[in-house]
Amino acid sequence: MIRNFIDSSARYYDFVLEDFQQLSPSTYLAYCKSGNKYFIKRTNLYQEEKYLFLYNQGLDNILFPIRNKENRFVTRKENDCFYIANFINDFYMLDEVRLVSINQELQKLHFQTYFKRQLSPSRCRHKLDELFAYLEYKFYVLELFVRSVEARPFDEYSIVILKNYRYILEAKKHIGRFHQKLLYAFREHKSVNYSFIHNNPKLEHLLIYGGKQLLTSIENSKVGICSLDMAKLYIENAHLNVDLRSLIIPYFKKYEDEFYYEYFCFLVLLYYIKSITIIDKDYISAQSFIYISKAIKKFIDNFIENEA
Repeated sequence: MIRNFIDSSARYYDFVLEDFQQLSPSTYLAYCKSGNKYFIKRTNLYQEEKYLFLYNQGLDNILFPIRNKENRFVTRKENDCFYIANFINDFYMLDEVRLVSINQELQKLHFQTYFKRQLSPSRCRHKLDELFAYLEYKFYVLELFVRSVEARPFDEYSIVILKNYRYILEAKKHIGRFHQKLLYAFREHKSVNYSFIHNNPKLEHLLIYGGKQLLTSIENSKVGICSLDMAKLYIENAHLNVDLRSLIIPYFKKYEDEFYYEYFCFLVLLYYIKSITIIDKDYISAQSFIYISKAIKKFIDNFIENEA
């Protein structure tokens, strides 16, 4: 299909593509007869609405696709949809510097697109209850895993697992506390800021071009609560040698309501607990348990205990 799209490019755009190179299962680097390079991505029609919304909001930190002859960002060809953007050669930048930059652009995205909406008890509370039921199950599985470690002969991982289990229990305590506060907010039909969130804020999804910092890859984006972007940004970059607290805390200080920060903490702990792998192979389970428990300790020390 991509070959047909390339061959018929003049039908949709004011330039002619003649060749391409596949970068991933859904992305391509295309070459124009004039020598220009373009980035092509297979997508869906819903992306047209997202780009149009951001464009009409006046966002200037998004890498927008080139509009086709129908003035659309997304081009449909038979059963496939594509968008084309100018190809930007990225350059090396320290991850710590890129993290500061993407944090700035996410804040601009959130504050420039927000609107007030009441939390829906019928929808949101049901989802929260499902999440909490899953967490109860996961904590039960983790408890059984620890008991199995206690019951068998000690090996090189046993002491470390038993020593770090207290951080899992500490996470359980904080998750329960945040869960109750969130349920109260839903019962009260709390009015909170919803905004357009990226939902996949990885460092590689920021490009620098012409003096501008541009967010890319918004396929997973949606309208939601900003805490989700910040939780994912933290988890993706917790390994970096950077003071994440100095980046994230000032962001939430802009909100007078503690709801956004508490939801952020709830989400980070939720994702950490969900990511612990417990399978029959002791080595993999032990490595996952130890790594995540230490990550939880680091997060609680920096973001929960210091805010108490």
